Amino acid sequence: MTEHEVLVGRYIDAWNETDTSRRETLAAQVFQESGRYADPMMNSTGPKGFAGMIGAFQAAMPGLKFERIGKIDATGQVVRFSWRLIDATGRQFASGTDIGDFGMDGRFASITGFIDGALMGRDWSVEKYAAFWAAPDFSKPSDELAADIEGYWPGLDTPLKGVEAYVCPLHELLRRVPDFSLEVADYASRGDTVFIRWIATGTHEGLPLRFEGVDCVRHKDGQVHENRIFCDHPLVLSLNR
Repeated sequence: MTEHEVLVGRYIDAWNETDTSRRETLAAQVFQESGRYADPMMNSTGPKGFAGMIGAFQAAMPGLKFERIGKIDATGQVVRFSWRLIDATGRQFASGTDIGDFGMDGRFASITGFIDGALMGRDWSVEKYAAFWAAPDFSKPSDELAADIEGYWPGLDTPLKGVEAYVCPLHELLRRVPDFSLEVADYASRGDTVFIRWIATGTHEGLPLRFEGVDCVRHKDGQVHENRIFCDHPLVLSLNR
């Protein structure tokens, strides 16, 4: 392997390392003490800053993995390489290109990342659903819920109509379980209807929480118009009482 391949390999390994100590060791092998990283969403300075930034990303997007794709292009002290971000099934969440400048000691003096493709487009997708529920945050604006959305919540005889009513039990869920997260276990689709089997985890009243359910999502033109939620966990059933 060339020195470029070794260094880029360690860089990718750092993004995938979940152990804090090992990630910091890899970061120190990759970046100079004053090394800078920047992409459209994140930035850091120095090995510890880089390792900490990755840790925050992993916490927000658990279960995802970076892998290098294609060859490494090098001109003088500058390298360019591409990557993709995938889940355990190999489903792609994003892709991009990074450009790195070498320092005198063979580590990166800087890396600038560019997003070539990401799940940020108009189309609604299971991937976008999974990315949101891995670290739910309703403070961020979103146009994925149709104004006339109907939510069929467990325990209710009639649907919750409109965005405000639809998200009300979800806000209450996050109030009761601040560390709530949801992982997509499986899904199947037909036309504009998607069935999503999910596993939820968190902490409720000081105790670990884990339960499963199914969402039946009907979407059109990039927006969710109807969601039927199937779950018999007592916490879920209590949210609308």
